[in-house]
Amino acid sequence: MMKTQQLHHGPFTLRNIRFAFFRGVSIDSRNIPETHIFCALKGEHTDGHRFVRDALDNGALAAVVDRDYAEKADPRDPLIIVDDTYQGLKDMAAVYAHSLNVPVFAITGSAGKTSSRRLLAEVLRSEMIIAESPRNFNNHIGLPLAVLQIRGDEDIAILEMGMSALGEIRELCGIIPPDYGLITVIAHAHIGGLGSIGNVQKAKFELFDSVKDDGILFLNLDDPRIAAYPEDRRRRISFSLEKPGDFTLRICSVDENGCYTLNAEGARLRLNAPGRGAASNAAAVYAAARSLGMDRDSIVRQIEHSSPSAGRGRIDSWRGVSIIDDTYNANPLSVKNAVDALQAMQVSGKKIMVFGDMLEMGAESRSSHETVAGQLAVAGVRCLLCYGEASRHTAEKARKLGLDDVKHFSSKQKLAEELAGIVKAGDAVLFKGSRGMAMEDVISIMKGM
Repeated sequence: MMKTQQLHHGPFTLRNIRFAFFRGVSIDSRNIPETHIFCALKGEHTDGHRFVRDALDNGALAAVVDRDYAEKADPRDPLIIVDDTYQGLKDMAAVYAHSLNVPVFAITGSAGKTSSRRLLAEVLRSEMIIAESPRNFNNHIGLPLAVLQIRGDEDIAILEMGMSALGEIRELCGIIPPDYGLITVIAHAHIGGLGSIGNVQKAKFELFDSVKDDGILFLNLDDPRIAAYPEDRRRRISFSLEKPGDFTLRICSVDENGCYTLNAEGARLRLNAPGRGAASNAAAVYAAARSLGMDRDSIVRQIEHSSPSAGRGRIDSWRGVSIIDDTYNANPLSVKNAVDALQAMQVSGKKIMVFGDMLEMGAESRSSHETVAGQLAVAGVRCLLCYGEASRHTAEKARKLGLDDVKHFSSKQKLAEELAGIVKAGDAVLFKGSRGMAMEDVISIMKGM
């Protein structure tokens, strides 16, 4: 029988560990990439320790487990033993990050952080080796996983940082301190947990607070809350669509799809994503890429070749109907930006909004949902189909404001059936709602009819 080998290293106890390196950590026992470790996390509905055997059989180099599991495990198994696997995951990422010599560009914001991160990575990748957060790995689980996938030979790592409470971004930055920090916008998101827009500002400022002393802060001058960040000795680079800054990309025009053309230091930059939010994201990315050494024309070329992904403002055609899929998430600012983009679209038919609840709005839920109705009335959107409890307030307010066709549904199937029956070629339909509402389901159901 093989003898168990056990070694203590800080908060980790290493048992039967023989590998010289690993390339990442997975929390899905069914999908273990080559040279990855499995981390057994305890969730609300299941415990990852139940799948350690599967993970090892599927090729995991080792498994991160708690001490209770280790006491009962096969003594031959390769294990990294910790008191708590959530904390162990963060500790592993912090230890690994300390060994890296890769500059870190951290992005947060109430809206646009994932789109900006993806766009910046796409632009920089044309000239640099990039590490970036997979998908939206931006919380206490995703960020450590993203850090542990950095190889170490990259020119820069672009990491997304999210939060729903004070202290969370500070904790994430403690794992891997940023060299560059960008806050896209500060708005009424996660207001239910944070209580006030002032606390949202404090939570987002934790990223700027954590940027290294010799780092760079990127400030959106169009957001007065961001522009108000106190001066210190660190370098600040500003960007704007309106105000004089280090990089001001003024709006030249808006096309029939609501996509902006910007003036980027004398070059015309035509965007493929609709709305002011997309224009602001492009300005942020332009400022960042220029500051990192890329020339104007290369950045313009890369941005113009980029298109939004599903759920982030992508426009598709279905039976002659323009489908605007902006379903990834929603808060008052992102909804307003989406409605403004719909207003700017030039279509021969009618404009329709399919609206699901904005979640985590707390005491501001009713007023925020009623405000959407007023925005639709101003934008000339006459047809509104709602889904979710909070959006009942939107429907009720819209009827009072005189919108022609307003309906509320408790079933996505019924909503999709109604929509499929009323849309015609030349119409434009905007789909919007918080991630938990999964409003993309309505698109799928309708297209399947």
